[in-house]
Amino acid sequence: MCWRQATPLDAPGENPIGEEDRQLLILLVSGLKDEAIARQLGWSVRTMRRRMSRLLESLGAANRFQAGVIAARSGWL
Repeated sequence: MCWRQATPLDAPGENPIGEEDRQLLILLVSGLKDEAIARQLGWSVRTMRRRMSRLLESLGAANRFQAGVIAARSGWL
């Protein structure tokens, strides 16, 4: 029964993030600094950092690198 209900490892998972958060992750993964990410998205640096903190928490990631890995493995990027 468990085998039939299992999800393949390479299958994209359910996407819990919105489009703005996806754009934030894309910019983060491309190596931009906080100021550059905020400028690209039209946000203040404080807003960007607050959104990043919330995103890390929702993904269960301890840091930005881990968030990028989780998003990439899940097929969200």
